[in-house]
Amino acid sequence: MIALRPIVTRVAMSLPFRAAVAVAFLFFHITMVTRLARDRFEYKFNADPDHAPLLRHPESDPKPERWDRLIVSRWDAQHYEAIALRGYTTCKDKSQLQSGEHPDDERTCELDFYPTYPWLGIAVMKVTHLPVDYALFGISLVASFLFLLMWTSRPMVDGMGLGMTYLSLLLLNLFDTGFSLVMVQTEPCVMALTLAAFVCLRKRWLLVGALAAGAATSIRISGVCTGLAFCVAILVLTLREHPRPRWVWAWRAVLMAVAGWGILLLMAYYWRRFGDPLIYSHSHERQFHHHPDLMKIFIPDGRLLMQSIWAEPNDGVILAAGLFWFALGHRKGFIGFPVEAQAYLYALFFTIVGISMYGSVDFAYGGNSRYLVTVLPLFLAMAGAMRRRPVVLALWLFMSVMHYYHGSICFYVGQDHPDRLHRCSFARYFRSEALQDGRE
Repeated sequence: MIALRPIVTRVAMSLPFRAAVAVAFLFFHITMVTRLARDRFEYKFNADPDHAPLLRHPESDPKPERWDRLIVSRWDAQHYEAIALRGYTTCKDKSQLQSGEHPDDERTCELDFYPTYPWLGIAVMKVTHLPVDYALFGISLVASFLFLLMWTSRPMVDGMGLGMTYLSLLLLNLFDTGFSLVMVQTEPCVMALTLAAFVCLRKRWLLVGALAAGAATSIRISGVCTGLAFCVAILVLTLREHPRPRWVWAWRAVLMAVAGWGILLLMAYYWRRFGDPLIYSHSHERQFHHHPDLMKIFIPDGRLLMQSIWAEPNDGVILAAGLFWFALGHRKGFIGFPVEAQAYLYALFFTIVGISMYGSVDFAYGGNSRYLVTVLPLFLAMAGAMRRRPVVLALWLFMSVMHYYHGSICFYVGQDHPDRLHRCSFARYFRSEALQDGRE
């Protein structure tokens, strides 16, 4: 056994094996999504291969035709495809605004969604001539592949050990919303850039890490947390160094500014064109008619709280489980990393969870099961909590996979299906299937 350990370690750390693991996980997610879409809704992977999504009337169409022809294009994908196809052409510039008007008064103006992911899609479309949905899907797959590859890299293994590294990777992929890695959403990009910043921090590639963190800030609101976490890590690293000449402080201050370059450029663009650097936040509040209140997190609406517990996709339960596992395992999960890396992980966890809870409290914490998959420290903590508890690990994985397949994927893929509530209820669906079999 001892003689085999170096061989196993060498194979598990080899690039071909790590790449094969990454491909295997992506194949697993696509297979699960495809199978459920076929079994529950009789959907094909591509419902209309001959016709790409398009906007016949960009000035008035609220969303592209056939935007959801791919089963991996649901929910926010319609907004990203619309931005990629029409940009902000229907938004009023600040010079066109009258008193009391807003740039996003037209619903075709998608200022309540970050534009960077669609802009990347435009670049891919121009180079490859792919339809918009396949271009965005390709970006997600490439980002997820790089993310999974980095997860098993040397800086991660040195901090957690080989077994913990692969266990945490398994826990992430079998998490309730692990399938987000293959969806037309922003999660894959922000996860890849967040982990890239962490790996660069571990290798002391501080400028590259700051650039990666800054890029994450332009992808989605939780990506700003990556920039903040990198700044915290840089500050802790600098305070622990002796001596600290003035030029070091100056250089680290520059790195902190670079860690926010994405959101700063985006805000400058918003200010120059629309006269409001915070237009995303203001537009989001107007379009979704919500006004977050910090006190609601501590004193939530009882009806909404029950909805988040009992209604699919049970976001309240998943959020509570995430907080529980982090509290139980963060010390064991982070102990192998240096202090500045631990500072990055703690800052990342609390800022993303805090923003997610604050922004979703009006919606019974809706979406938190998806937001949590981007909270990378959570899965290190889960691995730390469950590594020496095989029964607990097996039970959690069973429960997580069941809800991953029968709950979250079903809820996601069946977005507009008229019978979604029935088909995505585990108990009701299988009870009706049994009754139907009995009649036959």
